[in-house]
Amino acid sequence: MAPSPARTEISARLLLVYGDRVLLASRRGRSWYFLPGGQVRPGETVEDALRREIDREAGLDVDDVAFVGCTEHTYAEDGVVVHELNTVFAAPLPWAAQILSHDPNIRITSIALDDVTDLELRPAALTDLIFRWVEEHRSGWQTTLPAG
Repeated sequence: MAPSPARTEISARLLLVYGDRVLLASRRGRSWYFLPGGQVRPGETVEDALRREIDREAGLDVDDVAFVGCTEHTYAEDGVVVHELNTVFAAPLPWAAQILSHDPNIRITSIALDDVTDLELRPAALTDLIFRWVEEHRSGWQTTLPAG
């Protein structure tokens, strides 16, 4: 039996698709990717956290967001098991936006949608959520946790 999570985190993530590309982030020195965004602070709404994190990481001001879905999973960080709920929103690329990392620890990059399935995306359930949204504009729920 897997150890019980020590804490639960709620994160706000941005799915920004433009043309045949998607915006992804990675920690410098790591080979895996994630959707830009971050943790919701106590007393903060998920949308406010999304805007704060996207501005901090990429210098983008997102306004018109649409709910894409949620993913739920656990991961280990420094030996501590964390239960994470990712709330994902889509937004159009802001006009005249320059896609640059504004966080020295985060690399922001544009990836061809066709290449997303070849990457290590964390959590892995994001891949299905991304393509469900891109192909059908349908929100979804993905979990890697066992029922019960």
